[in-house]
Amino acid sequence: MQRTLAAIVLATCLTPAVVLAAPTPKQQNGITYVNGGVGEEEQAAMKAQRADYNLLLTFATKQSGAYRSDVQLDISDAKGANLVTAANTGPMFFAKLPPGTYRVSAAAEGKTFKRTVKVGNTPKEIVLHWENDNPDDPGPQD
Repeated sequence: MQRTLAAIVLATCLTPAVVLAAPTPKQQNGITYVNGGVGEEEQAAMKAQRADYNLLLTFATKQSGAYRSDVQLDISDAKGANLVTAANTGPMFFAKLPPGTYRVSAAAEGKTFKRTVKVGNTPKEIVLHWENDNPDDPGPQD
């Protein structure tokens, strides 16, 4: 009986920490997104949500491997209409977009990455490294 009670108490105490670690989805212009991944618990919570989103962005520093959480992010549709604007984004940002072509702009430390990405029903993953990646748009990322 005491072991069962101890297990219930332990599970109850741990549950709020797990719930708090999961970033809350937000919406902007009809686009659902989630942002986070600071710390191991939050990274695990973000990874558990990956399947719900079709654009998966990760921001990192290539030399050190450290994640970035200070990115100004803008996502526009093919016509140039701004759909999502988020400050202090990262290190992971997941969005649920209708299939189509989008323009992603991610800025930090005076360097702005611009990417044109085609998004479908399957997840499209992009990792941007601040030191070595070319900020210029290499063209549509299928």
